[in-house]
Amino acid sequence: MHNININDTISAISTPIGTGAISIVRLSGKDAVAIANKLFSKDILKFKSHTIHYGKILDKNKNIIDSVMLSIMKGPNSYTGEDIIEINCHGGLEITKNVFEETLKNGARAAEPGEFTLRAFLNNKLDLAQAEAVQELISANSNAAIKFAKNNLEGLLSKEIKYFQKELSEVAAILEAWVDFPEEDLEFDSFENIQKKLSIIIEQMKKLSHTYYDGKVIFEGKSICIVGTPNVGKSSLMNSLLKKDRSIVTNIKGTTRDILEDNIKIKNLNYRLIDTAGIRNTSEIIEKEGIKRSKKAIEDSDIVILVLDSTKNLSKDDFELIDLLDPKKTIVTFNKIDLKKSDYKLSFPHIIEISAKENINIDELKDKIEFLSLNDINAFNEEIIITNKRHKSSLDNSINYLIKVLNNLLTNSAEFVTLDMRDALKELSSIIGTDVTEDILSSIFNNFCIGK
Repeated sequence: MHNININDTISAISTPIGTGAISIVRLSGKDAVAIANKLFSKDILKFKSHTIHYGKILDKNKNIIDSVMLSIMKGPNSYTGEDIIEINCHGGLEITKNVFEETLKNGARAAEPGEFTLRAFLNNKLDLAQAEAVQELISANSNAAIKFAKNNLEGLLSKEIKYFQKELSEVAAILEAWVDFPEEDLEFDSFENIQKKLSIIIEQMKKLSHTYYDGKVIFEGKSICIVGTPNVGKSSLMNSLLKKDRSIVTNIKGTTRDILEDNIKIKNLNYRLIDTAGIRNTSEIIEKEGIKRSKKAIEDSDIVILVLDSTKNLSKDDFELIDLLDPKKTIVTFNKIDLKKSDYKLSFPHIIEISAKENINIDELKDKIEFLSLNDINAFNEEIIITNKRHKSSLDNSINYLIKVLNNLLTNSAEFVTLDMRDALKELSSIIGTDVTEDILSSIFNNFCIGK
């Protein structure tokens, strides 16, 4: 973003490219109204702000390009804080492109990715955490993800960060006074009270930081690998979870010879569900390659569902497969309990009896999957969750500086803590954008879609 001129008037297609009912071409900047006035069949200069008008977009020869609805929103009461024009045209690919190109011919510049939201940030319409929440809201693929993105967009995370800043600034002022006026008989809180206050704030910040692990899962989902020896019901379980016939189910061993994948929502979270080839000792070349891929999927997956046949004794292949698994991320399922229940006891913490064919205990299995997915099963009840790696990194850096401050205070050495306190506050400021470099801004907004 080093070469972006924020004084230009920008234009972009703000809806997905393709065929649809309508498309939106958006302009923002000091010349947005003047540029649109050259294209529109009516005099926009007479329109009041925050109104919408029917008319036609014309080329320089007054030929009609499209019939549209045009909205006008004058700054500073707009998304970007600048004058904004939105042209709602018909949703065909070519007609949308033609309207967009007319805006460029008449003085607008094509917007860079995220440049509308960047201008909203630069014009103090949003802080940086809120700006990042815009992209999170757009890409959210579950109701839980939408909830937390909306909360961050409404400023709940920013409010929490500002609370930490306020509390720490009060401590910083006392420490600075101790250092600057060591001979003065100034009355401040004791070292013990300052230490106690810092300890409380550090714990509050740690609690917020720890929400990142669940926040990442809520936004990105996890992967589940279904494994087992041949004919234990892996494909039936995949079909039961998906509620559709995704995997071929037969009595022939080795039917699934490659991994099959599909996306699924279980409870409140999204997953990539993987059905693997049955793992056994075999000399068949193609099946061996499928088994090799199955073992790789076990290593890479976040959660493993081991399927065992409850109607049969555990085989040598079963035990060899069990030895490959991490009990902490494995759910053992004894399948086919509609035919016979297993008497086997395994030293795994998560075991459930199911029937994939008859959908017995499948809901209980989903509960276990969600339980294994989250550090805190009550995460969905929170109002604020860290979902952004940059936020967690800055929060953790601030915590580390505060721990150094606390350790130095324990030795009654106030003169060594002021710099660390300043760095702690600086890290918090970078989250909401009051102390952030241009490189960070470039990294953030380059990940936005064009037109937002």
